[in-house]
Amino acid sequence: MIKEYDKVRTLVEKENYPVGTTGVVVSLYTSGSACEVEVWDSDNYPVDVLTYQLSEVEAVV
Repeated sequence: MIKEYDKVRTLVEKENYPVGTTGVVVSLYTSGSACEVEVWDSDNYPVDVLTYQLSEVEAVV
């Protein structure tokens, strides 16, 4: 189960961020179906915050 502050990798392209973009979950929706992810560039620098369905991200171990 994904929770706040988990590092994740995206499974879909969204707003010009490709599949495999990494980031961290900064908020979970109370409905439990979506989350806000702070996405990072290739240097692990935060560049944006996007909404993803939980099915569109996977936890990075």
